[in-house]
Amino acid sequence: MTTSIDIEEAPTAERVTPDHEVIIVGAGFGGIGAGIALQRRGIHDFVIVDKWDRVGGTWHANTYPGVAVDIPSFIYSFSYEQRGDWSRVFAPGEELRDYADDMVDKYSLREKLRLNTTITSAVFDEHNSLWRLTTDGNEEVTARFAVMAVGGLERPKMPDIAGLDDFAGTLMHTALWDHDVALAGKRVAVIGTGATSLQLVPAIVDEVEHLTVFQRTPIWVFPKFDMEITGLSRWVMERKHIRSAVRLIGTVATEVGMSGMLTGPSWLMNLSRQAAEVPTRAWREARSRIR
Repeated sequence: MTTSIDIEEAPTAERVTPDHEVIIVGAGFGGIGAGIALQRRGIHDFVIVDKWDRVGGTWHANTYPGVAVDIPSFIYSFSYEQRGDWSRVFAPGEELRDYADDMVDKYSLREKLRLNTTITSAVFDEHNSLWRLTTDGNEEVTARFAVMAVGGLERPKMPDIAGLDDFAGTLMHTALWDHDVALAGKRVAVIGTGATSLQLVPAIVDEVEHLTVFQRTPIWVFPKFDMEITGLSRWVMERKHIRSAVRLIGTVATEVGMSGMLTGPSWLMNLSRQAAEVPTRAWREARSRIR
């Protein structure tokens, strides 16, 4: 069964001309990358809108103790703008924010920015074949195309725990960290053991009087291979071709380590999936023999 939709477009002479060819919502890595890609395609009539007062997305919004990239820094960057001056293997959040700022300046995106502006709605005008976006100032901005480059890592969601609203102590989410709250000598509880928790806990454990970590599901934990990039490591990372080779190896290792699979052609994904299933099959066979 097929469904057809008839859209009656306005005659060319009556069609509304949009304010921009493209509107990009979000000035994090995704929005910045989209802007660079548009320029490379010869499209320069676009605007990048973001609710924050600075670019960087999650790396500007999140400032909790220990905030850092959770994959090696030389992987977490644009392939065409690799850097060899990261301070650590897992760079702190402020370095990622500064990297985003550098990309905006290098590719002349600063004039394309509209910061401190929140998009509250986006409606497609079928009659005129354009998008109508409304800002928090009740201003309408139109564009032929809209690119949604928004993330969710700076939008806190408090856990649904009975009695949480009655908690008498200080309650805060890492995405809205209050730096006026002193943790020294306090009893602190951290709920969750995701990537944020794995960064936060080591950063505050020596400061607080007592720290309790609550987790719903046990996770696999192994030492974090983090260190300052100096000396020989710095020399290696400053060599473009060597750095690219290290990045390729690191990318493959990260894909396998985080998902157990490689992304790519179907044959490669099938091979990696089958390889990842080998330990599981062996474990099941061992269990069946025991029974």
